[in-house]
Amino acid sequence: MPIETPFSSKRFLLALMLAACSVILLQNNSLSKNSSFLFELACMAAGLLICFLCFIPALMLRKMRGADILRLSTRSPAFIKLPVAVFYACYFVYTALYFLIPYTDMFHSKYYPGVSPCLITVVLLGCCVYAAVKGVNVVTRFGIFLFLFAMLTNILMFGGNLTALELTASSVSWQGNAGDFWQNTRYFLTPAFIAVVFACLNADIRNFRLRQPVCALFFTGLKYAAVLFFIRFAVGAYASRQEYPTFVLSRTAHFDRFAGVESFYLALATMSVFMIISLLLCCVTKAIDREKNLRTVILFTLILLAAYTVSAYLHSAKEILTNPNIFIIFTGIAALLPLSGLIMGRKSNVPTLVHSM
Repeated sequence: MPIETPFSSKRFLLALMLAACSVILLQNNSLSKNSSFLFELACMAAGLLICFLCFIPALMLRKMRGADILRLSTRSPAFIKLPVAVFYACYFVYTALYFLIPYTDMFHSKYYPGVSPCLITVVLLGCCVYAAVKGVNVVTRFGIFLFLFAMLTNILMFGGNLTALELTASSVSWQGNAGDFWQNTRYFLTPAFIAVVFACLNADIRNFRLRQPVCALFFTGLKYAAVLFFIRFAVGAYASRQEYPTFVLSRTAHFDRFAGVESFYLALATMSVFMIISLLLCCVTKAIDREKNLRTVILFTLILLAAYTVSAYLHSAKEILTNPNIFIIFTGIAALLPLSGLIMGRKSNVPTLVHSM
């Protein structure tokens, strides 16, 4: 089995941060309409704090055992290895579909209604297969380009809406109840999936520091806050009545006679989802001890395509695959599972590929 070449932890956490930004890009009226901007910021802070707590089991396993959960499981007896591999494979497939379905819906309904969503899925998954076969190192290198493109898109999207900002005394109001808090916080728990990706791939990173996941979540929060701010105060109530408010924000951006940067937004959303699915395919092949194996990558890609096709024709399947409660529970279990490695893992059986934290 090919072993992944160690790569920069900064580049890896940058890739995870960019993957997490897809959450706000694909936001589709997931937040309560009865909550104020400050209330949403408080919910965001609570959600991202819990996301950081999801990193802790993987950080402990890395420091005490010198490995990630998948590296430990593949060197464990079959009665441990098999259940762990099956669980994580199912989680990665579910997570990929959780982002793939809303992305293709947005692409189809907002940008290219004449193109079949299944065709969009096939093209995107084909690109992800190539990236997954190349490995995590190559995927994270793409993250550098994606970061630069994201910066350009943000400048255009936010800068083009500056003249439309309308701030009033009511802007600093506090509005929201317990139900609104749970709905909003649940949404901001979605980025916790990057903690699971970290838990499964961190054995191959070098020069890791604890501040890196903290910085990744901090800058993710800044991105979320900026998008929420401009949606509320530049687009206003109009955005709340539309699907995919961030897409609406990209359409309202204008510079003199130039109006709309939805092409940049769509490209950024596409590359972010591409990053997510590519990393998840790398994770799932590592889970079954078949890293960079073309046939294994294609097999799981076909499983993704088949599940997506079912969801396209069966609404109940789509509801299950995009249910935020199921996703959060699934993610919580996947993030906590590395704690078992502290009990069952054997440090002597795992080559130390990392520096001490």
